[in-house]
Amino acid sequence: MTTTYPAALPLLLGIVAAAVTALGLVGYGFPAIGRGAVARGGAALSGALAALAYAWGLVSLFLDESGTAQACQDASPSLYGQVGDYSVSYLPPALNCRLSSGGSYEAAVPGFLTPVMTVCTVIAVTLALIAVAEHHRTARPRPEHPRHPEKRNT
Repeated sequence: MTTTYPAALPLLLGIVAAAVTALGLVGYGFPAIGRGAVARGGAALSGALAALAYAWGLVSLFLDESGTAQACQDASPSLYGQVGDYSVSYLPPALNCRLSSGGSYEAAVPGFLTPVMTVCTVIAVTLALIAVAEHHRTARPRPEHPRHPEKRNT
């Protein structure tokens, strides 16, 4: 059995990046909603939730100090005897226990995180597109300035 467990440094960097992103988006989203930019603020808050879900998945991989074998055994004791290999994914965060018979099952990372990240990302992109369309619809046209000011005859 080969063990390819995620390295700590990429996980820590990903956790910090996702947390900083989430905090920045929350710091932007709530004031934007307060100013009446609901689509823009909602996009930011939905993006923040997606970033938090991603960070949670990375933290789940990082905190599983017992290693892949124990994580696979804890996830499915009945299938653990058939595990032949492991694989780790950073996007979406996942630890897959591959069975010798050809299937696989997930361990260490809660299964609901990937759907949450996906739905929040789709909502964030949709709201951002709505905010852009709303901005273009309500933007005032720029007044045209003459190239040369009119000369007065005195």
